[in-house]
Amino acid sequence: MKLANVDTNKIWMSNKEAQAYLGVSKDWFEKRRESGLLHYSLVGKTIFYIKKEIDDIVCAGAVTGKSLFQKARQNK
Repeated sequence: MKLANVDTNKIWMSNKEAQAYLGVSKDWFEKRRESGLLHYSLVGKTIFYIKKEIDDIVCAGAVTGKSLFQKARQNK
């Protein structure tokens, strides 16, 4: 298992940080940007995402443990 060195307390994450956070490719994020599932901000040449929206996508796709994930997020 590969662990990402990402500050998960951030509100915004760069594209590179978000990829490391989820362990997915930049194409995964590009598809969600193009489909409108994930909002982003472009500052210069760097794409930023709202971390909560990334977490919401993961939570929406959860097969088990969804309620535990939501409860953990509320307690932060």
